[in-house]
Amino acid sequence: MSTTPPAVRPPAVWHYPRPTETVLDNGIRVLVHHLPGQQVVSAVLALDLPLTLEDRAIEGVASICSRVLDEGTATHSGDRFAEVLETEGAAFYASQGFSGLQAMVDVPAGRLDAALRLLAEAVREPELNGEDVERHVALRLAEIDQLRANSAQLAATTFRGVLLDPSSRPQRMGAGEPETVRAITPEAVRAFHRAHYGPARATLILAGDFSEDPLPQAAAALGDWANPDQRSVVHEPVGPAAPTAVLVDRPGAVQADLRLGGFGIDRTDPRWPDLQVGGYVVGGAFLSRLNRVLREERGFTYGVNLQQAPLRSGGTYAVTGSFRTEVVGAALGEARQLMDLSANPVTPAELADAQNFFCGVAPLRYATADGLADQTALLVQQGLGPEWMNDYLTGIRAATCESATAAYAEIVDLSALTLVVVGDAAALGDPIRDAGFDITVR
Repeated sequence: MSTTPPAVRPPAVWHYPRPTETVLDNGIRVLVHHLPGQQVVSAVLALDLPLTLEDRAIEGVASICSRVLDEGTATHSGDRFAEVLETEGAAFYASQGFSGLQAMVDVPAGRLDAALRLLAEAVREPELNGEDVERHVALRLAEIDQLRANSAQLAATTFRGVLLDPSSRPQRMGAGEPETVRAITPEAVRAFHRAHYGPARATLILAGDFSEDPLPQAAAALGDWANPDQRSVVHEPVGPAAPTAVLVDRPGAVQADLRLGGFGIDRTDPRWPDLQVGGYVVGGAFLSRLNRVLREERGFTYGVNLQQAPLRSGGTYAVTGSFRTEVVGAALGEARQLMDLSANPVTPAELADAQNFFCGVAPLRYATADGLADQTALLVQQGLGPEWMNDYLTGIRAATCESATAAYAEIVDLSALTLVVVGDAAALGDPIRDAGFDITVR
C-alpha cells in the first residue's frame, strides 16, 4: 500500500458569475444569477438615487424614506405588510447609500413571486404614514447622539468632515445631521418619493436556484411601474479639502481614537488592484505591518488597520485604531513610518499572501445568493458591471511587488495626511505637536 500523499494542485482560477441580462418594457434592467442548489433566493432592486438629490435643508430625507418603506403599503397597511412578509417566509430590508437605494428581499425559491410583489409594493406604493415618519426622525436623532457619544464613530465622521470638500455630499453624514433631520416632515418624505422613485435607471438583481424563468414574475411585479415625473440624476464628483489636523477634546479619556489618511481613488482607477495589494500589506490583515508592530510588538492598541472607502468618484483611506493616551505620539510616528512603502517595498511573501487572500476569499464571499446579489447591486450603483469583478481579480493576480509599491506610493501621499484624534486634549496636544502635526483643538 502506497504511503505517498497525493499531489496538491493549485486551485483553478475562479470567475465571478456572469448574469443573464434582460430589460423590461418600462426600462428596468434585470440581471439574473442562476445558482443551482441555492433554495433561498435574493432579489435586490437598485435605484439610481444619489444623496445629491436631497434638498440641503432636509438632508436625511432619503434615508428616512428608505426606513419607512416597510411600515405599510397602500395594499397592506401598517403592520399587515410585515405579517404578509412573515407568512411568505420573506425578509425585507432597504439601505440608502451615497450613490443609491437598495431594496432587498430574501425568500424561499418557491415564494419568489409573492416576495417580488411585496418588494414592488414597498418601493412603488409605500404608505409613508406621518406617525411612522416622525418616529423614524426621532430614532435618527437618537442615533446621532449615540454616534457622537462613541469616540470611534465620532473620529470617523469628523475625519470625513474635514477631509472632503464641504461642497461634497459625502462630507456630511449620509442619514442627515441633527439640524436637517429635525426639519424633515412627512410631506417632505412623500414629495421625495414622488420625485425620485421610479423605473428610470433601476436594476433588479435576482440570485438563486430558479427552476422556472423568473422574468415573468419580475415583469408582473415591476414591469408596469411608471413615474413620468421622475427627475433626472447627476452624480457629482467628490473632491478633497486641504490637509489638516484636528483634536476633538474628550476630557479624562484614557484612550484616543485616531484617523490618519487622505483622499484616494475609486474602483474605476486602473491602479485599484495594485492599491488593494499595497493596502493589505500595510494594514489589511491581522499580521499586516501596522497591527504586527503597533499591537503585537509595542502593545499600543488592541488593533489597528488601514481602511479604504471608495466612493463612486474618488474615495478615502485611513489608518484607524484606538490607542492608550500616553502612547499616541509614539504611535503616530511609527504609523507614518509603517505607511511608507517607498522605504520598505512589498516583499514577495507579502505579495503572495495578499493575492491568496483576495483571490481565495472571493469564491466564498459570493457563493451564496445574498452575497452575490449584494455585490452585483453594489457594482451597479458604482456605475460598474459584473464583469468588473473578473478584471479586478485579474489585476490582483497580475500585481507585482513593484507595481503594488508604486501604486500605493502614488496614492498615499505621506506629505499631505489629514489627522483626527478624539481624546483628552490636555494630555494629547503636546505629544501630537511633537509628532509633527499642527493640531486644532475642538
